[in-house]
Amino acid sequence: MKNVYNVEPNIKHYGCMVDLLGRAGRVEGAEKMIRSMPLKADVVIWGMLLAACGTHGNLERGEMAAESLTRLQPSHGPVRVHLSNLYADAGKWEKAFFRAASNAEPKTGEITGAQ
Repeated sequence: MKNVYNVEPNIKHYGCMVDLLGRAGRVEGAEKMIRSMPLKADVVIWGMLLAACGTHGNLERGEMAAESLTRLQPSHGPVRVHLSNLYADAGKWEKAFFRAASNAEPKTGEITGAQ
């Protein structure tokens, strides 16, 4: 892209590629792309990988993506839901229940949903 079109890839370009690889089931390739990017992956990119892991049942990478996403944004609520669903799909009901229960705990200062 840089050599042919003289365009420096930005975070959106990498995000598109991670999303495409993830949707195609190439979750390992998506993770490799994230790790080799010259830019720091953001919440959106880790979220794309986590969603792909959920779609394709890749628990190990899903846990890693959730951990990376949580490091960037500890209060990111959907990560707990995705991870709980991953555990449930893998038959790890105790972990799924724990994650789901932690979602129900009220967070001080957080406003969620319509009030």
